[in-house]
Amino acid sequence: MKKILWSISTTIRNPERVIKFLKVLKQLEGEEFSGETQMKFQTLLIKNRFYTPTNIPRQYQALFKDLTQDISYEVAKEVFDAQGYEDPALRGRTSAAPLGKLGFAIAKRSLGKVIITPLGNLYLSSDADVSYVFFKSMLKLQFPNPLSDDFSEKRGFDIQPFIATMHLMRRTGRLSQAEFSLFVPTLINYKDIENYAQRIAEFRKLSSEEKDAYTLKFLKEFYGESTLTREQENNPFEYGDNSMRYFRLTKYFRVVKDAFGPWSIELEPSRKQEIEQLLSLYNGSAKRFSSMDEYVKYISDIHVPVLPWETDVAKSREVAQSLLRIIEKDYSGLQSALPSELKSRHEALLSVPIDKLELSALRQHVEKLRAFRLELLLAGRDRSLRRNIGELKTIVSIFKDRSKMKKVDPLDFEHLISQCLKILNDEILIKPNCIFDDEGKPIGFAPGNKADIEGYYESFNSIIEATLDVTRNQVYRESMPVMRHLKDFEGKYSDKPAFCVFIAPKVHDDTINYFWYAVKHEFQGGKQKIVALELVNFVSILECFITLAEKGKPFTHKATMSLYDLIVSDVNHQSSSVDWLRNVSENISKWEKSLV
Repeated sequence: MKKILWSISTTIRNPERVIKFLKVLKQLEGEEFSGETQMKFQTLLIKNRFYTPTNIPRQYQALFKDLTQDISYEVAKEVFDAQGYEDPALRGRTSAAPLGKLGFAIAKRSLGKVIITPLGNLYLSSDADVSYVFFKSMLKLQFPNPLSDDFSEKRGFDIQPFIATMHLMRRTGRLSQAEFSLFVPTLINYKDIENYAQRIAEFRKLSSEEKDAYTLKFLKEFYGESTLTREQENNPFEYGDNSMRYFRLTKYFRVVKDAFGPWSIELEPSRKQEIEQLLSLYNGSAKRFSSMDEYVKYISDIHVPVLPWETDVAKSREVAQSLLRIIEKDYSGLQSALPSELKSRHEALLSVPIDKLELSALRQHVEKLRAFRLELLLAGRDRSLRRNIGELKTIVSIFKDRSKMKKVDPLDFEHLISQCLKILNDEILIKPNCIFDDEGKPIGFAPGNKADIEGYYESFNSIIEATLDVTRNQVYRESMPVMRHLKDFEGKYSDKPAFCVFIAPKVHDDTINYFWYAVKHEFQGGKQKIVALELVNFVSILECFITLAEKGKPFTHKATMSLYDLIVSDVNHQSSSVDWLRNVSENISKWEKSLV
């Protein structure tokens, strides 16, 4: 039997989409996962706009474009039926399969009713620690398993990918994108870890041309083929990128990005103690289960597999002491730039008698140490950005370079924008809502109920929404969510004017139409203050700041608010949403002249 790669999910390539599918499946909990329910699941994904079929009947195309309109179940079912699938129920099974693989749900016809596992319910909770949820999920991911027919022993599978990759990287150190993509998805048996480490060592000695030839030969050997299809050549790199995203989200792997080049990945240094404890217990082999019921019980139990530092006082103490050493090293380099409040908290943490804490108190203390270290690193980084004109010029040059922008991913785009706002240095607080790794680098998007970035100023508050999407998908993903985020933000902070600044390389005509209506007329009972900026507009604002800074002139939050007010009020002087957007550059020019 020919070999295949292991994968986490080709259906849900981005882990941020998992929760949307899980929320829909939750609606079917308790129902038999029959063919009818499988089709119902796929229909509900369409109804909730989490899946858009390619063949939408003409009479419903306007409805799917109009995000203010709900799609009824009946219409979604008609659209689903119009796809003409040979096996319609297969679509629902395919969409549900990743949720089972990740341990969030049981959705299989032979197992009866749909069940959302405790881990899945934890993920759905409002206060879920997403990284912890995916860490527990990745620990349970294994091949073979009773829920999967593809990744069988007959095909050579015997692996826990997450643990086996840790074992491999403990031997090899940091892996390049090419190394990870070639050698991790093809590592299907834990017994090959040592052999793969040797192969990576050989691979590193080769020239670029030799590596290309080695890659082709290696894949032919893996697949057992004399010639490869394009899919066989591409899959390791698609699966590698997909797996990296899931692994990184656990915070046990750290991704390092060169400037606009490929990424590389390494074990998270600040979690070395936990990683060593895990690897001493687990060798990367798949667990064996005597029955399907035993496996279902295993993936449904949130307390397994056992984490040594959560059950052993001595091991938990080792983690705490290791973290303290790391914090001390970070603190010594940042001390002079830190606010007094952080210095006081540092002293308080040092005074905690770790040797006398019981297990539950130790675990809480470790979480406090991690949170403090992240705050420490972010504070030091923010301090280095204050009015850092050199850094701002670097970011502006990136924004103006199309070839570089093609290599910037959406999460990095958000991060660059938040850095720009911090450089302007006239805020009370700039708060990105993304998920950070232990080093303070973004690894996951803000939860769906939060804006990308929040900005608090003396005279106003704002949310900032950023996207690289310039297709019609921008309308689906950004327009209504942005307006809802602003509505929630307005209600939460009603003491000051609240703006939303939307930034994209190109604002889609339909997106600006939605914003136009919300600003000129109303959204859910009131007019909104939305400032839509194309990237060239945002760059103009940043260049104005650079000019002012180099001339020694002040730039305050009041100047920012005056620009926002100018753009919002201009909606009353333009005849269309497109004209309103086009006139943003003219309004920025007027504003700049008034300052310079």
